[in-house]
Amino acid sequence: MRRFLLLASLALAFSAPAPAQHSDYALKSDFEERTRALAARLDSASTTESIDSVRDDIARLESDFAPHSEFLDKALYPLTFSESMARLRSLQVLTYDRVYLIRTQGLKLSELEARINGLTSRLDSLTAQRDQLFGELQESRKSLASLREAVRRLTANLAAKDRLIFAIVDSIFLPYGKDLHQVADVQKEAIAQRLQNANVVTRVYEIAADNVKFLDVTQLQGKDYAGLLDQYQSFSARWAGLKEKMTDVAATAVVPPVARAPRKGARAGAGDRQQGAADNAAAQAAHVDSVLDDWHRRLIAGFWGGLRKEFTQAGVTVADFNDGPSFASSVRAYVASLAASKQDPQPFVENLWKQKIDRDWRDGLTKEGMLGRTEYAALDRAVSELSKETIDMTFVAYIAGILAIAASVWFFVFRKKKQPVPAAPPK
Repeated sequence: MRRFLLLASLALAFSAPAPAQHSDYALKSDFEERTRALAARLDSASTTESIDSVRDDIARLESDFAPHSEFLDKALYPLTFSESMARLRSLQVLTYDRVYLIRTQGLKLSELEARINGLTSRLDSLTAQRDQLFGELQESRKSLASLREAVRRLTANLAAKDRLIFAIVDSIFLPYGKDLHQVADVQKEAIAQRLQNANVVTRVYEIAADNVKFLDVTQLQGKDYAGLLDQYQSFSARWAGLKEKMTDVAATAVVPPVARAPRKGARAGAGDRQQGAADNAAAQAAHVDSVLDDWHRRLIAGFWGGLRKEFTQAGVTVADFNDGPSFASSVRAYVASLAASKQDPQPFVENLWKQKIDRDWRDGLTKEGMLGRTEYAALDRAVSELSKETIDMTFVAYIAGILAIAASVWFFVFRKKKQPVPAAPPK
């Protein structure tokens, strides 16, 4: 009897897990079957209304299986429960966007993606070319002509990359119009996903960092800075617009699972995902802002440092300057000292101002935020007055010399005519 009871208890012990194992298997199968069914409905959806219905069913699926998330994290390996739900939501967002664009603009999603991919490929090609050009720049330092050509080609490369990255941005945003406040939340999520897929923010950062490196390793001339200042201003303005749009998109978009993973065993609600997206966008924006600040600081420091070097090489001692107002003050003070000392201003006016400052640096100095057109014109007049005074005195001396010569000639000729002819001796 005891032996029978022992065998019976052992049989029960070994057979007890079977129902649980069957239950776990059924749970996993049920989740996967419902997930596939929802994906199939999205694949065949042709109206935004039907996609909205799927969105509600996705929320219901997450609610039903959230209590079992720890088990599903293991059963669905290498995916987790939250990642599976994020993929399903992503599919729903992109499907909604595809249907919306075809319905409102006749634009196929494949055409938009092809355009973005084409621009991205061109940008990657320029990145490879950039690496080669940086290498050529180092090798060209022994020859001034080769160095200038390398600088020109690298400048053109960086400017082209600037244009391409924002062409990608335009391709992503333009189908939705200029006012994102009129764009549905689900479309904003589609925009956020495209921005991430195209790696836009990282590319913006890398291009800005390339420009910082360019300023560090390149020997620039005064004539180079006008274009570089325009390039920075354009890039900075476009980035400010993109950052504003990113903030608007992130206010409703959900962060991808790679960017913000929920705590194990915790269900990430829509509010948590939106807050995570907003935090992620703010961190990315701050990262780009920091390199743009560095770019601007180095560009401005290089500009005023190069301009100071022109004065030093010309042997002209002026008060130190590092911005537009201090530069104007230094030049005015030097002009005043030349006028008061009666020194010959021609070396300063002709050799430095006209041959260097006005010829090579004027386009950069006249930019707003540097010196400006009005202030540069006023300085140029002040310097020209020095030259005018010298020309006036030279002209007076020249006329005086001519008059003196004329007087001498007149005196000699007419005096000779008035001399009496000696009388002939008497015969």
